[in-house]
Amino acid sequence: MQEKILIADDEPYVLDVCKRILEKKYQVKIVHSGLEAIQLVQREPFDLLLTDIKMPGIDGLETAKAVKKINPGIICITMTGFSTMETAIKALRLGIDEFVVKPFAPDELTLAIERALEKERLRQENIRLKSLLPLFEFNKSLMSTVDADLLLRQVLNIAQAETASSGALLYMADAKGKLTLLTHSEMATEYLEKVKANVQSLVVHVEETAEELVIAAGQNAAFDAMLAALGVKSVVAMPLSGKEKLLGVLVVLKAEATFTQSECNFLSVMAGQAAIAYENARLFEDLQLAYDELKTLDHMKSEFINIAAHELRTPLAILLGYASVLEEDAEGAQKEHLRIIVRNAMRLRGLIEDLLNMRYIESGQLRLNISQFDVNDVVNQAISDLAMMARNKNIALRVNLPSNLPPIHSDQQKVELIIMNLLANAIKFTPPGGCVTVSGQANDHELMMAVSDTGIGIPEKEFRRIFERFYQVENSLNREHEGIGLGLSIVKGMLERCGGKIWVESEVGKGSTFTFTLPLRLKG
Repeated sequence: MQEKILIADDEPYVLDVCKRILEKKYQVKIVHSGLEAIQLVQREPFDLLLTDIKMPGIDGLETAKAVKKINPGIICITMTGFSTMETAIKALRLGIDEFVVKPFAPDELTLAIERALEKERLRQENIRLKSLLPLFEFNKSLMSTVDADLLLRQVLNIAQAETASSGALLYMADAKGKLTLLTHSEMATEYLEKVKANVQSLVVHVEETAEELVIAAGQNAAFDAMLAALGVKSVVAMPLSGKEKLLGVLVVLKAEATFTQSECNFLSVMAGQAAIAYENARLFEDLQLAYDELKTLDHMKSEFINIAAHELRTPLAILLGYASVLEEDAEGAQKEHLRIIVRNAMRLRGLIEDLLNMRYIESGQLRLNISQFDVNDVVNQAISDLAMMARNKNIALRVNLPSNLPPIHSDQQKVELIIMNLLANAIKFTPPGGCVTVSGQANDHELMMAVSDTGIGIPEKEFRRIFERFYQVENSLNREHEGIGLGLSIVKGMLERCGGKIWVESEVGKGSTFTFTLPLRLKG
């Protein structure tokens, strides 16, 4: 973008020459007096003022002083045909950046302009680089803050400190989207009420436009009364814009000076970062709340399962005992009916045991009772217990274990439960006429066993989820197999408690192999 240059001189010839020289590279406007220059700067921004020192009415130095007051960042270059040391010192004190001595060649004027603009660019870049450090520290602080209210207080404090402001206020949108004052810097109560009343129109303007608003004394007559009432020279109102809506408005007041461009840039970047961090903090708070609610529900569910399972055990034991006695004495159809009752009561007992085992695993109350035992004996007992289940489906049960497997030091009851669950699961999901095989081997430190079937198989995308509690691959509304989806979850929990691990290999339609490992010597 071309820089804008304002030239002030009472000699038409000088104005015309300067305009012709400079308009090839810059946007140029000319005025014939210092008063015209001041009035024009009040209406629009300029990057550089080129002014003659000797002019009727307001001279060049007074013009530069007035212009600097309106726009502190403007560059000022003076032209003079005669200059004294006193004039030069006065010019430097007023912030004059360069001198051009009349008469001058076009190259001399161009060089002076370029030199002054380049110095200003370097100064602005230096300010920008210096502002990056507090922004970097600010971002680190924001991104590590998950408390939304604390984050907003940090925003307010940093905005005030880094711009040397006299006060700051932060308006945030409530649940209905209405902007209300959430926090502010320390102010006397009476003055705070005056500030709130006067800046409300600025907040509304930013809310409607979602654009920043920078006001300085002398730039806009409509706002000068407000600034005078607050006793400040400048006010900035910055939007905190979220992804979909305005989150809030930051208002910063400066009593002794106007905000520089670099300070406005800093506040703009900070407001953008603050909006992102605030949304993240609110999201974290929502997630934390949801997590806490989920933990509470999970605890209530676990307690319900624990109480229900224990309360069901006693009446079920009585029911099962009497049904078994009656089954022994009954004949004909009654015996068959009682056999069905006993079988389903046993199923219910198994479900209760599963629920309790899951409860113990989740609560960390699963205790170990370590002893030495033979794995072959455990497998053979499981095969014997499940033989009828396999015969009813015409499924062959095979054992392929070395006879010299070393004894294992672990919790025998839990290992029995692991093997029983894996075998029962394999039989359940293997079609009639299939085969279930138990195989294994051991090294000096570890036992590895596998239960393979020729069943329906498992899609690879389900490998991780099948070990989750209550999860079943089949559609829960159209299931062909019994169970509530706890068997594999219990197996995984038991194995991990015994120092082992489990994984699955499967192909849909061809069967599955569940492989697990256990240390030969488990330390209690």
